[in-house]
Amino acid sequence: MTYPRNAASPPTIAVGVIYLLADGTIQTSGASARVKTGSSAWGAAAGTLACDATSGVWAYTPTQGETDAESFLVAVYKASSTGAQVTVVTSASATAGYAGVDWSKVTGASSTVDLSGTTISTSQTIASVSGAVASVTGAVGSVTAGVRVTTNNDKSGYSLTVTPPTAAAVADAVWDEATSGHTTAGTYGGQIVRSTNSNVTVQITGSNHIAADIHEFQPDVLTSAATDATFVSEVQSGLATSAALTEAKTEIDKIPRQGSTHKHRQISSDGATKSAVVTIEAST
Repeated sequence: MTYPRNAASPPTIAVGVIYLLADGTIQTSGASARVKTGSSAWGAAAGTLACDATSGVWAYTPTQGETDAESFLVAVYKASSTGAQVTVVTSASATAGYAGVDWSKVTGASSTVDLSGTTISTSQTIASVSGAVASVTGAVGSVTAGVRVTTNNDKSGYSLTVTPPTAAAVADAVWDEATSGHTTAGTYGGQIVRSTNSNVTVQITGSNHIAADIHEFQPDVLTSAATDATFVSEVQSGLATSAALTEAKTEIDKIPRQGSTHKHRQISSDGATKSAVVTIEAST
């Protein structure tokens, strides 16, 4: 039987029958009761004692305080008669018919228990849950201690106590970050082309080429391998080529030199050809 502990209106208890010692007749009147609650001492009953005249069974209705223990005892007695007594073990519930469960006393308490039809009160406190909880279909009122969730499959209704950064704030944090901390070799930051000053403007042409004014070439840059095949010809177009220099030398060699003698031919007006030898002398 499950008897409610500390209920406002405790149920009546059947104690038993008492007999007159002289002739064994059932006694239905003149009896008294005593109560012992938990580990306290025996005392006079403060509840209601009554007897069913037909059956001779004495019943007792205890007060709320008399039931406020793990168990209590009721004894019915009368002078020159036998006594009747009963020990009542209370449950953890104050509602009649309900029994509390002490998991430490349950055989196989670590086994799987199906609580699919159980409603967990949102006002109760659960000290800890060391194992996994498959699912909770009802509402959980509040969790005051920290909770670590391995996988949360439903994040609807969640909110953060700290407002997350906006896209603009994230962009500002990234673009305003100092480059000195992100140039490790082998990283993306280390591979990005960086300007050493504030000159950040570069013109992209319609052919997807970078237009730039060249201020200085590195040594050994303009090699035949690095230039177009027509580059040398285009440079030479405004200069004297080897062939041109050879031709100029030939013409220069035709000019008479100092001390040389040249035969000069002259055609006269009458058509006769006259020859003369001319010697070029040095000027004084």
